[in-house]
Amino acid sequence: MCDVIIKNLKKYEINEEPIRSLKRCTKCVLPETMPYIEFDKDGVCNYCNTYKKHNYEDFSKLKDWANIKKQSGKTPDSLVSFSGGRDSSFGLHYFVKELGLKPIAYTYDWGMVTDLAKRNQKKMCDSLGVKLITITADITKKRKNIKNNITAWIKKPDIGMIPLFMAGDKQFFYFANKTKKQFKLNDILMASNPLEQTHFKSGFCRVKPAVLKTGENSSDIEKLPVSGYLKMSGYYFGQYLKNPSYINSSLADTFNAAICNFIIPHKYLRLYDYIKWDETLINNVLSNEYNWEKAADTESTWRIGDGTAPFYNYLYYIIAGFTENDTLRSNQIREGMIDREKALELTYRDNQPRFESLKWYFDIINMDMEMVLDRVNKIPKLYNK
Repeated sequence: MCDVIIKNLKKYEINEEPIRSLKRCTKCVLPETMPYIEFDKDGVCNYCNTYKKHNYEDFSKLKDWANIKKQSGKTPDSLVSFSGGRDSSFGLHYFVKELGLKPIAYTYDWGMVTDLAKRNQKKMCDSLGVKLITITADITKKRKNIKNNITAWIKKPDIGMIPLFMAGDKQFFYFANKTKKQFKLNDILMASNPLEQTHFKSGFCRVKPAVLKTGENSSDIEKLPVSGYLKMSGYYFGQYLKNPSYINSSLADTFNAAICNFIIPHKYLRLYDYIKWDETLINNVLSNEYNWEKAADTESTWRIGDGTAPFYNYLYYIIAGFTENDTLRSNQIREGMIDREKALELTYRDNQPRFESLKWYFDIINMDMEMVLDRVNKIPKLYNK
């Protein structure tokens, strides 16, 4: 283990005790540093008290739809969104093996798709006999944009601006629609996990998350009203005024990302609107049937194909004391999938820093890892106030 990793591991460990001492919801595992969190007299948070369980569609409708596709005899019959991550890999398996579809797979490589994800993509597509369409961005430019934004951010760090480092992948949605049109297909299939809610990211931009209405799915809480998007835009604009270093070569790409993420249509058939997301089943199928590769620096199978995840989760953990792992496990508790004790165990495990992946990240964007992490470790913590 290199000196930089040892040094930062020690700093990370110093923060673990105050983080584990944070007040957390007595039902889920969300801590007091979660934006807009409130606790009732029993210590249960407002996110638990307002949560509505995922509302599943009639599975027979999915089967009927798939049968119509098969009877049409068209090949390919659909487009599968395929990042090479855990859930999209299982989704491709399910669409082909369980529903009998003959899709093509699509992915967008913006320079942060890891080699591991690419190997898993090849394994899945080769085994299932599915053609993979890869749209490749100007990777050199994309990585330069990330470097420019991190360089700007560390001058005046603000937790609400962390999503800026992931803006470069949002053209995924634009090219998915374009690929569907090119192949004259009617449907884009997706297997995103509805429990992966990261509304805390907009929360750190002073935008309060929406409360679900009766009949809405749990994934709908990620959506914001127009007023929420305007408020978040105002927050970003204010940060650009405070820190003009953000006005760099990435600006046009970031603006385009906002359009792709918030404006263009995202009309997908989502697998987990019809079936329950089952982490154990997914991991077993991928491991046993496809020899799906796992990362060397974590036991988790989530986000291991995304080169940005180790960095932004490190930032959220060091600054706020939690990551998207906490929100995922909390939703599993609310859905009755795991108990709180197990959720805490998995959260503590998965929040461990992935320094090997961090090194890869900083190497490919040509930044000094030690310099950046030193600056990060000096940022005032939300849990030390």
